[in-house]
Amino acid sequence: MEEINRPLLADEIRLLNKLKRSAMKQRVSRFTVSDFIFIFLTGLAFTEMAIRIDVRIATWVFGTVAFMCFAFILLAPYEMYRIRRRSKKRWALANRMLMENGIRVTRVNVLQVALAKEYEEEGDLFIVEYKAGEVLYLWDHDHQLKKRFPCQQFELYTPDFTYLTGRPVHALSAKIQPREIDARAKWKYLKKYGGPQHMTTEQIEFEELMERFN
Repeated sequence: MEEINRPLLADEIRLLNKLKRSAMKQRVSRFTVSDFIFIFLTGLAFTEMAIRIDVRIATWVFGTVAFMCFAFILLAPYEMYRIRRRSKKRWALANRMLMENGIRVTRVNVLQVALAKEYEEEGDLFIVEYKAGEVLYLWDHDHQLKKRFPCQQFELYTPDFTYLTGRPVHALSAKIQPREIDARAKWKYLKKYGGPQHMTTEQIEFEELMERFN
C-alpha cells in the first residue's frame, strides 16, 4: 500500500459541490418564531378540549395531540441546532477539500481477495491480500462496495472523505471475482476470533487465514 496526494477527480468535485449545496440548505431553519407560537397555541387549544370534553377517547386523542405539540417545542430547537452544527461541519469540510483541490488516498494492489458474506446484518467482510503475508480488512455494511469492488487496484479514501461522502473506496480497475466464504463459516470465525476493525491490517499468510474459516 502507498499513500499519495493527488488532485480531485471530476466526479469527486461534482459530489463535493452537491454536498456543499445540500449542507447549505440544511443550515437554514425551516421553522420560524411564528411557527413555534402557532404550535404552542395549538397545544393549549387541544389541552383545553381534552379537559372540557368528558369523553374518554376524545380526552385521550386531544391530550396526545397537545403532548406532541409541547414535546415538539421542547425538542425541536436542540434538534435544529444539532442539524445546523453538523451541516456547518460538512460544508466546511467539503469547501476545504475543494479549495485545496487535493486529497490523500492509499493505493492498494490486490494479490488475492476473499468475500465473507453477511450472516446476521453485520455486513460483508472483504479480506484483501495486498502483500505476501499481509491482509487488509474492509467491512461493507451497506453493500456500497459491491458496485465496483473487489478489483485488482483501488484507492482507500481518508476517514474524513468517507464520512462526508459515504465513499470508502475508489476503484482503479475492473471488478474481479473474489474467493467466497460461506456466511455460517464467517459467523463461527467471528465468534471464535472476534471481528477485525474496518480498514485495519494484519500480518498473516492468506491461506492460513482462509483455513480459520473451515
